Amino acid sequence: MTTATETLTIRLPAAAAHRLRRIAEIVHRPVDEIIAETLRAGLPPLLEDVPVAFRADLALLEPMPSAELQQHLRAKMNSAQVARYDALLAANSAGMLDEAGQKELAVLRAEADRLMFRKAYAALLLKWRGERIPTLAELETEK
Repeated sequence: MTTATETLTIRLPAAAAHRLRRIAEIVHRPVDEIIAETLRAGLPPLLEDVPVAFRADLALLEPMPSAELQQHLRAKMNSAQVARYDALLAANSAGMLDEAGQKELAVLRAEADRLMFRKAYAALLLKWRGERIPTLAELETEK
């Protein structure tokens, strides 16, 4: 199977071009393959790579100013939701969850997934805007 290709002319710093040529020489592969592989590994995922259920929510983050994205990055489920989620998970693991509990667990899981995707996408957008992303330790110490 042949992958469709497109010709794209770009200007690179001489040092970057030298590195690409040198790596291609070392691994006995064409420079364009090295560039394509590097781009695949280094570019952020697009909304098209995210489950459909989350795309519209995440698309709303793209035009947001960085300060708002920082707020999304720091968002948390409230403690009551976390406690209820943990209790439902424990009951589910023990096989003690009725149908209503299973539905509630599914709703809380979907909310947790939405929050996680928003946080991750906000961090990704901030990174690609050149903003500093706080470490996990820094986020955990914030109130």
